[in-house]
Amino acid sequence: MTTMENLITQQDFYHLFQPVLHLADRSVLGYEALIRCDAVRSPDLLFKAAAEQNKLFELDTLSVYSAIAAFFADKKRKESGEYLFLNVFPSSLADGTFPHFIEKALRDYLVLADRIVFEINETVTEAESWDDANFIGNLRWLRESGFLVAFDDVGEGATTLRKIIEIAPDMIKLDRFFGRDLQVDAEKRKMLKLFAEYCKDNTLLILEGIEETEDLMQAQQLGVALGQGFLLSKPKRLADLYSTGVP
Repeated sequence: MTTMENLITQQDFYHLFQPVLHLADRSVLGYEALIRCDAVRSPDLLFKAAAEQNKLFELDTLSVYSAIAAFFADKKRKESGEYLFLNVFPSSLADGTFPHFIEKALRDYLVLADRIVFEINETVTEAESWDDANFIGNLRWLRESGFLVAFDDVGEGATTLRKIIEIAPDMIKLDRFFGRDLQVDAEKRKMLKLFAEYCKDNTLLILEGIEETEDLMQAQQLGVALGQGFLLSKPKRLADLYSTGVP
């Protein structure tokens, strides 16, 4: 088993960055930071080990800080206007010390808060955190501090339509399930059109997992303006974001 104490102390992980694009012209809205660790086969296993060793909050917040510090270290990127998307677990948001982490660790980046998007991870195992009073209060405080909030993997995990209405996130990222086989699945097209209509005024809708040209074209016809997926661009090292272009 991976010893999370050593991994966290040594910061034995890094991030890849995958763009979120405007589908019409392939211009970049922002980048999602995706944690990777050579010692662990997948991010899911990494966070599973962290949870089992009671280190999830520590790893989650360290990942957030490391991604922000790395992404905005470059002056050109800092002034670009591009968003940075960061994954965070509901239990981390529900932790009573989360605001202290933001105020202390991220104090130098508060001026960039309106370009930092916290994607709330949709894991079903943390469904109870969505109703935690600390979660609700910290989420409200986060937005009052200027940060943006996205619901991630909507349609796959814990988020319900009720939570979408109650919290009204700034962005909704639809699970890759809805972007697969769109050209042959009428029911998925109906659902995607429904979300596109709901989000057209106040919420940015992003379709994840776009991998086929036909699905991309269908999504655009249904009113989806933003997307992410291997067809558009694979995750890249920070140094390669601009040098190799998109995709």
